Amino acid sequence: MIDRRIFLASAASAALGLLVAPRAGRAEDIPAAASEFVSQLAERVIRILKDKSLSKDDRVKALAAIFLDGFDVRAIGLFVLGVYGRRVSDSERDAYLDVFKEYVVQTYAVRFNSYAGESFHVSKTGPDGEAGAWVTSGIGKTGEEPTEVQWRVRKEQVGYKIIDVVVEGVSLLVTQRSEFSSVLQRNNGNVTSLTELMRDKIVELRQKS
Repeated sequence: MIDRRIFLASAASAALGLLVAPRAGRAEDIPAAASEFVSQLAERVIRILKDKSLSKDDRVKALAAIFLDGFDVRAIGLFVLGVYGRRVSDSERDAYLDVFKEYVVQTYAVRFNSYAGESFHVSKTGPDGEAGAWVTSGIGKTGEEPTEVQWRVRKEQVGYKIIDVVVEGVSLLVTQRSEFSSVLQRNNGNVTSLTELMRDKIVELRQKS
């Protein structure tokens, strides 16, 4: 059984994946632009998830592309690697990042296929430094208390990118880093071992998706 908190974050992450470039503006306009970004993407992706004419494979491919466009996968991958990322060669790091991208895409694809059509709405926004914003949203079924999900958004040269998702106070970025750290500690900091473990997990996830 997929933990509801993680499941909701996964579905909502899909809703924010498709990159849209809001109108450029001053730093103080970023929270408003990020809110618009979130709201528009949520509506577009939910339509994809509810489109019964799409095959399972087509839906997974569409959502994978959306995720890769909307999230700063490289930055996330390096963050969750932590201090171990400074101890590897460029080739080892590149191999890890390639597999990490596929691992995350397949992880989300499995969860997307179980999406039940929860509603999504933005409740508030706030600044996060000079080039970022926190967008707070609610996700839940009609008549139920919504789960609070916060999106950490960064303004890029073109458009915006998601760098973290916080579900009821729990950062999925920090959680993933903790999980990877445990694996690396058991393997004496060997990043190649983590990469191989992710490859094995990808095979399992593809069978479920």
